[in-house]
Amino acid sequence: MDRAIDPRPTRRKRLLAIAIGGGAALLAGGVWAGSLSTKRTRVEGAKITISTVGKGQFKEFIPVTGTVQPIQTVFLDALQGGTVKRRFVEDGHMVQAGQPIIELDDPVLRMDAINREAQLLDQQNNLRNTRLAMDQQTTRLQDELLNLDKDLKRLERDGRIDERLVRDSLLARNSFLNNAENLAYMREKRKLLASNLRRDSLFRLSQLGSITNNLSLIDQNLTFLRENLQDLVIKAPIDGQLSGLNAELGQTKQRGERIAQIDVLDGFKVRARIPEHYVNRISIGLRGGFTHGGREVAIEVFKIYPEVSNGEFDVDLRFVAEAPEVRRGQTFQVRLQLGEPQEAVMLARGPFFQDTGGLWVYVVDAGGTATRRNVKLGRQNPDMYEVLEGLEPGERVVTSRYGAFNDADELVIE
Repeated sequence: MDRAIDPRPTRRKRLLAIAIGGGAALLAGGVWAGSLSTKRTRVEGAKITISTVGKGQFKEFIPVTGTVQPIQTVFLDALQGGTVKRRFVEDGHMVQAGQPIIELDDPVLRMDAINREAQLLDQQNNLRNTRLAMDQQTTRLQDELLNLDKDLKRLERDGRIDERLVRDSLLARNSFLNNAENLAYMREKRKLLASNLRRDSLFRLSQLGSITNNLSLIDQNLTFLRENLQDLVIKAPIDGQLSGLNAELGQTKQRGERIAQIDVLDGFKVRARIPEHYVNRISIGLRGGFTHGGREVAIEVFKIYPEVSNGEFDVDLRFVAEAPEVRRGQTFQVRLQLGEPQEAVMLARGPFFQDTGGLWVYVVDAGGTATRRNVKLGRQNPDMYEVLEGLEPGERVVTSRYGAFNDADELVIE
């Protein structure tokens, strides 16, 4: 007799087997998918540059080109315009202070100076005549006062005699009164003359100060006019070597035009141009150096020019110790140190920085695989980057270009 079989246990086993198989498949798929999510790129070892992270004294400096120049240079400009009339010395010769170099000629300036000088001399003569007339007026008043005092003394003496004569009835009363009235008149006249003399003295004092100042101003103007004419002869202000003389006979020079320069050859300095974004880090006394004749030469900043042109500014550097044998115009690659050396982890500079901005690098392991790693770089100089985070001394880093790696997570180096 047949009996019905319950299918549920068999169905359960089948479902369990399917579930186990599906789980295994999902696990395998996850592993396979994980392996596909890691981007790998194969590269040839000969086509990349690998540098080793080191530790040592980090020196922050910038390379600049320095040019040797005389320690002092004085420029000669035309103080007055004119035509070159004479040349007293040739370019490249040594000159002494006050020695004439060239002479310019300007007939208009000379004629104007002559006319102006004549006007000033005429004013000067008028002022002197005015002063002389005032002196003569004062002398005349003083002379009148002296004569009046003499007459008063005589009248006073006669008056005393007249008083005795009148008492003795030897002089008419009318004559006595006339003489007394004349004496009173002369006394009032003396008071008036003395008052005039005082006013004249005060006026003279005030006018003499003004006249003296005007005469002094005229003398200054005359001196200025004569100096203008003397400026047509350009002279050496200091001892040195004349260079850059640009003046040919008959050539016209404008006022303020550069004529030449005089170089003091007692010593030399180095002038360098520095990018303007370093302007806040450059200060007087900043040290630098360059290699010359197989030895290191130390120099320091002693003058900073604030003017910026073409994104750069100039600085002058002098030799710290005895200056080496250099010549004007020589150029050197100067390493200008921006800070004191400090112990730091360092990585060699490379073009990878252009691709990553210094935010990450490929670190090579012992098996020849380079893995991407985030880093933090700090200061830099032409040779090294300062490593702040992410790398340890002894690790190897790919420092060549990363553009061909397509942002791979790993590099398999062959």
